[in-house]
Amino acid sequence: MQTRKTAPGQQPESMGIRIMRLWLWLVPVAIMAVAGVLSVIAALGGRWGLLAVMIVIGIVGVGLLVLHWWVMYRFGRSPE
Repeated sequence: MQTRKTAPGQQPESMGIRIMRLWLWLVPVAIMAVAGVLSVIAALGGRWGLLAVMIVIGIVGVGLLVLHWWVMYRFGRSPE
């Protein structure tokens, strides 16, 4: 298993950090995917209120993805 290079004085990434990073990317993408599927189902069923809620949840997913990206690269290591 190859580890990434770290700056002097830093420890290599642990498994916990990798799992957390995966979680921070997976959750917003899953939120957007589920909101997309449910919004299509709502539109086909003519439930416009549910469609509006799913659009808002999709926007929240995008915002969460941007927030996670900003936090990981602002306070973590720089993007490669």
